[in-house]
Amino acid sequence: MSNPIVKCTVDQCSHYMPGDQCMAAKISIYNEEATGKSEQVKDTQCKSFHDRKTMGDMIGALHNANIGGTISAAFMDGTQVTPQVECFVNNCSYWQGNNVCNASQIDVFGANAAKTDDTDCRTFKKKN
Repeated sequence: MSNPIVKCTVDQCSHYMPGDQCMAAKISIYNEEATGKSEQVKDTQCKSFHDRKTMGDMIGALHNANIGGTISAAFMDGTQVTPQVECFVNNCSYWQGNNVCNASQIDVFGANAAKTDDTDCRTFKKKN
């Protein structure tokens, strides 16, 4: 698994942390579900999205929380919470075997996301 810096602006997710950081221990980027492939950014999705409507949602997301990284980032200036990243979008130019993303940074976004397929990986670049 790879560990690129993650910028996430999906502030409706339980893993969202101010400063556009993700406090998940691991995020998983997948192809669009209906077709099983990605042709453009909107065809990708963050499967680690966990809606944060209630306290129960927050508690339910704890199984994938990067607690150590979150505490370090809170107390150590310049520290970035960096989740492990696995990517199943094998036609992305950053994809490597074993579902590794070799981008140095990925950008996950989804304005007003309410479910997984409302999220996208802006870093997606289709292989030629």
